[in-house]
Amino acid sequence: MEDLSFLYTPGEGRQGNAILKAVLMDGRVRLISDQICPYIFLDTCPLLYHAFEYGMHGRLQANIEVPSEAALISLLRYCYTGSYLSPALDDGLPLLLPHVEIYKMAEDFDIPELQLLAHGNFSCHIELACCLPAPPPALVQTVHFLYRYYSSKQVRQQHGLVSTLLNYIISKFLDLRLGENPEFVKAAAEIPEFCKDLCCTNMERNFDDACAFDIIRLCLDTLRTQPYIPALAHAPEDAPGELDHQSNAYKFDHSQKKVRFDTVPVQASDTPRKGGINNLIDSAITTLVHRPKTPQPGTTEGAEVSSSDEEDGFTVVRLPEPHAPATPDMLMSSPEVVPTSVADMMTTVRIEYASDDDWTML
Repeated sequence: MEDLSFLYTPGEGRQGNAILKAVLMDGRVRLISDQICPYIFLDTCPLLYHAFEYGMHGRLQANIEVPSEAALISLLRYCYTGSYLSPALDDGLPLLLPHVEIYKMAEDFDIPELQLLAHGNFSCHIELACCLPAPPPALVQTVHFLYRYYSSKQVRQQHGLVSTLLNYIISKFLDLRLGENPEFVKAAAEIPEFCKDLCCTNMERNFDDACAFDIIRLCLDTLRTQPYIPALAHAPEDAPGELDHQSNAYKFDHSQKKVRFDTVPVQASDTPRKGGINNLIDSAITTLVHRPKTPQPGTTEGAEVSSSDEEDGFTVVRLPEPHAPATPDMLMSSPEVVPTSVADMMTTVRIEYASDDDWTML
């Protein structure tokens, strides 16, 4: 563990025997025993002060989560001395990861002054790194850390850490030979969002950098190494079966260990398929009912035609439908109805015309 001599700074109320237990990102636990004075955090970090509780033996103890051991010590140093920079961070080398880690801790513990200080130091070290021929230490780890916590669009607009790092990488891509760095190429392959942002930033800079095509080539190479996962189109609500057919077709190809970039047809057909819900109709099991407009030859209108099937046990009886009288007030319900005279209709149906005496007044 780094130097903790600042914890023993003489002063009134600065000595304590509290315990601070910190859990790192990798699961390791760091313990600082009998050296913490909780009252130091009352003004500098109130959330950390309220995290202390009395343990089993009547001693104050706090459990927190931190990105790294160095970030924990930097936070304590800031609370005790007012500056989180250690001698290692002040030797002139551009270090990016410690500043983004302390920025994350300042955000978690609601210390806006420390957050602003870490952001300013990060920008200054980026400018310093632009003047040096070698990349800053832990550059790839910084990329992983930022895209773990600050990759969303809303967070980027609030902080700008990711955009600052992306512009630095593009401006120094050829000088640092990042395209030949195995760790950097691996990070681009493991973080698709990072690879996408490189292309977007490259486009925002109007491809003016000499490394514009190298970045595009890097992104294409990393995409080839990733497994192909097709994005299935959203099926309409009234046709849920269409998506199921497409999914089954892809699963079949996946079991055969074949990657298909084209659309796999569900069923072979001699005629081109049309879009819509009609695709779900199977012609082999569908029966369409057709009623001819004219009577079939060999049958007489008004006669009863019957057919039976003794094996199936049913009888089909066809009776002629009476012609509905067509009046000016009645709309035609079918194109088969042809208007005729009233006398012809009464003769066909054999209904006598009622006289005036048969009418009943209501």
